[in-house]
Amino acid sequence: MADCKIVILGCGNIFAGDDAVGIEVLRELEKEPLPAGVTLYEAGAPGLGMLDLMFGSDKAVIIDAVLAEGIPPGQVLRWREEDVPRKEAPPLSVHDIGIRDALEFGRKSMPEGLPDEVVIIGITVANVEPWHMGLDPAVSGAVPRAVEAVRREVRCWLEGAGECTKSD
Repeated sequence: MADCKIVILGCGNIFAGDDAVGIEVLRELEKEPLPAGVTLYEAGAPGLGMLDLMFGSDKAVIIDAVLAEGIPPGQVLRWREEDVPRKEAPPLSVHDIGIRDALEFGRKSMPEGLPDEVVIIGITVANVEPWHMGLDPAVSGAVPRAVEAVRREVRCWLEGAGECTKSD
């Protein structure tokens, strides 16, 4: 599977408290070597801009903070692209588009360029207050589990014969 291109996107804003968790997971992933063909990107806020970072890849993992009512902070969740919950309110601008809407737009506008499989690793958060740095202890404690969840996805794809079939 040496020719499989996998992109890992860490989403978030380091100046908005727990919203930085996707970036923190990415930074932990940077500390150890990753298999050939795996590329890491700090993607900022999820939306249409992340499509460019995924273009031409076979697989993608998106790591992001999740505000989930009734679920305590620090839980690591996994969704396949089609299972990602929709934002309840419609976007106010193209900068307010969530992951699911961005992926749907990409699938319609450039289907041949996007990865054939996208997995989202979400970490439930407590505080996304602007102009606040640092993670809540429960969210910080979830970072190693999220790192392992990402590594598990990459291993699964690389060990699965015939999984990456998209050509350049």
